[in-house]
Amino acid sequence: MTSKPIADADNRSPTRATPSEAPRDDLKDWLEPDEEVVALLAGDGATLSATQHRVVIVRDGSEYRPKSGVRSWPYEQVTSVQLSRPQHGQARFVIRTGRYPWQAVSVFFNVSQLPDAERMVREVSRRVRVRSDRR
Repeated sequence: MTSKPIADADNRSPTRATPSEAPRDDLKDWLEPDEEVVALLAGDGATLSATQHRVVIVRDGSEYRPKSGVRSWPYEQVTSVQLSRPQHGQARFVIRTGRYPWQAVSVFFNVSQLPDAERMVREVSRRVRVRSDRR
């Protein structure tokens, strides 16, 4: 599977979706034609999605910072996912791709999104297990 190229500045849409539409609309630009979102977590400054093939993070303003704006990992590269204990109205979703600190990515989210985060953990963990069982 090849990843879609990051859009040029000239291809950006001048209009912005409403907050409830924004995460899914932003993702459409970054997913392959055969990819479907199976879980979604709208975090603070980023949207985390799980598809049947990979985990994708689209940071707010991704079209302006292509190197860090969109990142994805096939499930074969994910070693673990976890939720931090909520504090002061926020929690954190962590994706690890190795044992070193720089091999982890965090998305902070409001505790009101906890059900979405828990669903994300279940979906990603299940898909990581299925991939590791095939090896």
